[in-house]
Amino acid sequence: MTAHDTAATRFTRRLLRRSPEHRRADGITCALLISLDVLLVAGILLLGTEGIFTEDWMPYPGMMDATAFSYQHDCVVFLCRVEAVTVGLAIACRLWITAGAQLVVLTSAAAFVASLSTYWNP
Repeated sequence: MTAHDTAATRFTRRLLRRSPEHRRADGITCALLISLDVLLVAGILLLGTEGIFTEDWMPYPGMMDATAFSYQHDCVVFLCRVEAVTVGLAIACRLWITAGAQLVVLTSAAAFVASLSTYWNP
């Protein structure tokens, strides 16, 4: 530490230069959450093939479940809430890789689910 170091420069250095253990924990957390994101989106798509989504590449082309009016919207809102919570926790714990990955993966997943053609979103 030099005589010119201030509390602000020490804080910035500590914030940006994390220990190898902290970076390793960030990578493990990132991999775990991305795996859970993939399972979550797969579950949404799997349940959506029961007649909610009408994309040609899904098993049932055409609307079959008229009771699933809000399924697509609820899934998009749920993905956005999961994103907000996980990104908030990652930022609070200074897990920058995890926060960035959650922003990219869950935003893309929510946009993808929102873009699927349904009876209510042709």
